[in-house]
Amino acid sequence: MPDRPATSRQPKTMPLDELSEHLQLSKQTLVRWTDRHLIDADLYWSLSDANEETRMIDLTDETLDFLEDFAADYREDVVSRTEARRILKQIDRKKIKKLIRAGDVEDVEVDEETRVVVGSLEDYLMRRERVEEEEDDE
Repeated sequence: MPDRPATSRQPKTMPLDELSEHLQLSKQTLVRWTDRHLIDADLYWSLSDANEETRMIDLTDETLDFLEDFAADYREDVVSRTEARRILKQIDRKKIKKLIRAGDVEDVEVDEETRVVVGSLEDYLMRRERVEEEEDDE
């Protein structure tokens, strides 16, 4: 029986921020997928070398490979404004319209309906997460 590579089953540990940047997905999305068991990963808090709390994620190489492939396709997908509100965790319909008008998220017309590009939602969430982190650092 041939030996399987140990790396595929051994958990890989990395800061959630690093995975978020690597995949170009918001931390919110990665946490939601992990909490819903859509991906095989574990989240926990750890202290950095600078003694700051850091969100960490454990995942296998197999899961990371899946996420790299899936994230690219996911970012290209388009969703309704209702689904965009769900992704952004926004209740107010007018907020999505404002984001579209301001150019903060990208929209396209599909069968005479306005759809929102998921990648632009993820970019918006990542910008918002960075601003929140900067404000916390002050």
